Amino acid sequence: MLVTARVPTMAGLLETPSGPRQLRTLLDGDALVVAPGAYDALSARLVEEAGFPAAYMTGFGTAASLLGRPDIGLVSSTEMIDHARRIASCVAIPVIADADTGYGNPINVIRTVRDYERAGVAGIHLEDQAMPKRCGHMSGKVLVTVGDMVAKVQAAVAARTDPDFVIIARTDARGVEGLEAAIDRAGQYREAGADVLFVEAPESDDEISLIARSFG
Repeated sequence: MLVTARVPTMAGLLETPSGPRQLRTLLDGDALVVAPGAYDALSARLVEEAGFPAAYMTGFGTAASLLGRPDIGLVSSTEMIDHARRIASCVAIPVIADADTGYGNPINVIRTVRDYERAGVAGIHLEDQAMPKRCGHMSGKVLVTVGDMVAKVQAAVAARTDPDFVIIARTDARGVEGLEAAIDRAGQYREAGADVLFVEAPESDDEISLIARSFG
């Protein structure tokens, strides 16, 4: 199959739209924001060409495309950030990036946030798993304590140099501690300053509705 990509104009090459500001504007609107997963620069271009307002750099897709392996914590922070940089540099829509667990303690999270900011993405998500982490839909996940994750979220919020840079707090507690615990964790992450909450792997439409109502 041949895919004809749009050739950017000189003006397009020189434009540097604010990804964080774009993403904030989308999130502040009334419409549902659909950000398909992109596993490399080409797939991000296709997401943009298809008319979606944002792209999401998928962690599992990154592990698969770079290493041909599952998402079990094998991709380093440097590899993830370099991958995010290539994706963000080729599109004009905002890119959200998977930042796994932040690659360490709150001090590591500070560096992670600043490196992802310099990579040009609009925001990142951080997970409350212990390292080595696993894809949220896999079994065998281990969580850090709520206190440890709260400290990471607080560090991420304090570390960003652009106040529009979006910090997403993800909890993988649904498959480990149950839905009630996942909602409780997400609420504490919101109090810690997270801009967006990501409750991973709900198991039914009713659970999705309950999560939404809990934070409406």
